[in-house]
Amino acid sequence: MSLPFTSFSQNWDDEDGLYVSTRQGLEFGVNLGVYRAHPNSSSFYVGDGWFDLGDNQATLYSIEERLALGNTANQINDMLNLGGGNFWIPYDSSPLLMPYDPGLMLGLKMLYFWNPESALVMSIDAVNLKAAGPWTLETDLLPGQGQGSNDIKVYGIFGQERRMIGTLGYRTSAYIIDQAAWIFELGATATSVQIKRNYINIETNTYDLITFFNGGGQFSGAGSNLTSTGLGFYGVIGLEAMFEEGGNLEANLRVSRDHIILGASEGGYNEKLWNIALYVTWLIPPHIGDFVRASF
Repeated sequence: MSLPFTSFSQNWDDEDGLYVSTRQGLEFGVNLGVYRAHPNSSSFYVGDGWFDLGDNQATLYSIEERLALGNTANQINDMLNLGGGNFWIPYDSSPLLMPYDPGLMLGLKMLYFWNPESALVMSIDAVNLKAAGPWTLETDLLPGQGQGSNDIKVYGIFGQERRMIGTLGYRTSAYIIDQAAWIFELGATATSVQIKRNYINIETNTYDLITFFNGGGQFSGAGSNLTSTGLGFYGVIGLEAMFEEGGNLEANLRVSRDHIILGASEGGYNEKLWNIALYVTWLIPPHIGDFVRASF
């Protein structure tokens, strides 16, 4: 087993067989990193019910509208032990924005090299995003229950979505040495956003703001997958390290100007925003099959 391995290493280092000088054809890779979404699109989830979902079997309710449906008001009254007192949502109850948590991004990449410096690049990445913020509910106890005193309670409001980001671009490289190169990439993006959930909590109970009220205290979910797609553009700067064994590694920073649509294309959230992804790519080099065969 040692003799074939030695022969393989010598061939790879031979001047006529350098990986860089012969880099041509298809390569595939796996992306893994962190995606940071612009916080402006989280205004969709703040609980004002302003946007249209584009689904005739579900509605995006405001917090106040949702708590007025069915027997919810009576449930909350009992839950908070108001004794028949009142509760209401102050006009400034909801946050203006709920910044997204950084999301784990995972995807696949395909490159077609026609020379070591130039390639056509395609990728598809998936990321789950969550946003959270506070909202307030004010209560007024009936006389005899608390002498008519007011109380302000703070609860959580949450949004969840999934993004699929497709890219198509041109890549060029500036080699530092044969085993390392700077990467520069420009191209177009297609970003599909799927709304997963928007809900609030009150004590131990949760209430969906995206729902359909069937009457009689019954609710159902959306009739579609609530997905919309917008086009944009992106740029990447990165550094690639090349290895004789196990494939190449890239460290990349991608900045994109994406058209983010949540809900209906008209009446929903619709804005062009900057988003950032920091990720590494493991690239499988074309000679990996030769390496595996030589190892055995």
